[in-house]
Amino acid sequence: MKQNITKVFVAGFIALAAINACSEKLDVLDTNNPTTESYFKTAGELQNGVNAIYSTLRSANLVGREWFFLRDMRSGETAPGGPQLEAPRAELLLQTNGAPSNSVLSSVWTGAYQMINRANMVFLKAPDITDNIALRDQLVGEARFLRAWAYFELVSQWGDVPLYTEPVNAPTDYKGKSPAAEVYALIIQDLTQAAPALPEVPSQPGRVTRGAANALLGRVQMQKGDYAAAKEALLKVVNSGKYILEPNFLHNFDGDVMSNGQKVADGHEFNRESVFEVAFVDKGDNNFNWGYNGEGIAQPVSTVHNQEYGIVWGNVIPSDRLLNEFEPNDPRYKFSFYEPGDQILTFAGTKPGKTLTAADMNVAASTRNGVTAKRVFRKYSIYDWDDNGFHPGGVNHRLIRYAEVLLMLAECEVELGNLGAAAGYINQVRARPSVNMPPITIASKEQGIRAVMHERAVELGIESLNNTDILRWRKKGYYPSIMPDPRPNQQEFLPIPASETAANPLIK
Repeated sequence: MKQNITKVFVAGFIALAAINACSEKLDVLDTNNPTTESYFKTAGELQNGVNAIYSTLRSANLVGREWFFLRDMRSGETAPGGPQLEAPRAELLLQTNGAPSNSVLSSVWTGAYQMINRANMVFLKAPDITDNIALRDQLVGEARFLRAWAYFELVSQWGDVPLYTEPVNAPTDYKGKSPAAEVYALIIQDLTQAAPALPEVPSQPGRVTRGAANALLGRVQMQKGDYAAAKEALLKVVNSGKYILEPNFLHNFDGDVMSNGQKVADGHEFNRESVFEVAFVDKGDNNFNWGYNGEGIAQPVSTVHNQEYGIVWGNVIPSDRLLNEFEPNDPRYKFSFYEPGDQILTFAGTKPGKTLTAADMNVAASTRNGVTAKRVFRKYSIYDWDDNGFHPGGVNHRLIRYAEVLLMLAECEVELGNLGAAAGYINQVRARPSVNMPPITIASKEQGIRAVMHERAVELGIESLNNTDILRWRKKGYYPSIMPDPRPNQQEFLPIPASETAANPLIK
């Protein structure tokens, strides 16, 4: 299945770059070198254009590498693993803001706008395609979701940004910054229009669904403070009946693993808790797309998330704050972190495994409940199947899962004054069979917000969500009234990358 997904995501750009065709006629366009004028004539060609947006989403500029660094370094969940943490990432983690020259910022900015430009090309060409209208309309819905996702990344991190709704073909097409309110309006419009055009069940694993559009819409509405609208969107996900909480918590963070030339794990990707995830594949070649474009049939389609946060590179470790948020008996602690004494290489509990020691871990120590030890993230790791020093992984990144939908609804209900309903959503998450934590009650809004903060930390830790949580709760004044600010003095918005201001004279 994962190999088929790979073909879906790489096919788009390839189709635009090289189409082999023969014709005895001389008065034809050169089909070996298609242009935007000669291409996008059929629904199949439009699908290739949408596939190219997915390719950018998966590239190292975005979910393959720099996107999770940008979000996690600005969260309250991470700490430096040691001096090996590279300077651009350390700057985001340790300073109040990144510099315009920061390479992580420019990578994410570039990737997001490439997604937007490719989506805008789809919107430009779609009206002229009539050979398969049903597929065309679904593809437009996918492109709307993907453009909305990219714009939400930009507006939530940078605030006012250039707003493009048509392809940029020349420097004369550049625009200055638009107010964040206009960007949010376009995001909401895109997701509102996308949802009814999308299927409830994906046409292929990894493609966008109606549930994903409504879940992202809920996330966006929450971030802008409209909890009633967020609740309305999120309830559509719940009421669809398409999603459940996976009984085994760890099934949300595993995937295919190749070791010594053999597949040793298939994982549980695209399960019923997954609302939307980005597909990666372990080809067994220990390779990664360091060229950052994510395209081409021969390119690696792996992620370095497991590598960056692992025991060998050890760039990033869990913060003391995150570690101390877990209740003493919460099994999600062991599901989320490795520390000395834990077993690795158990092959999902089917083998005795190997005991992890401090000497195995090239990371700094952290402190939980007064106990100092080395710890790394277990989510998205592959150490239960392989512990080679360098091994880019094939574990899909779950961008939206059903547990988050329930916890977003809990936050909405607290904000709307429905404390019992809020507790009910939290307790659904706590009652997952592999977690089985006791239910909570909520007696006040302050207690409800603190319960949401806690549950999001222990359920969704290191899933690249905490950064926007902090920004949202800081605006509401919940720091320090409910809990200390995880990132005191952090600036709300990032500076626009120097590479963009140098190229676009309309940005000041």
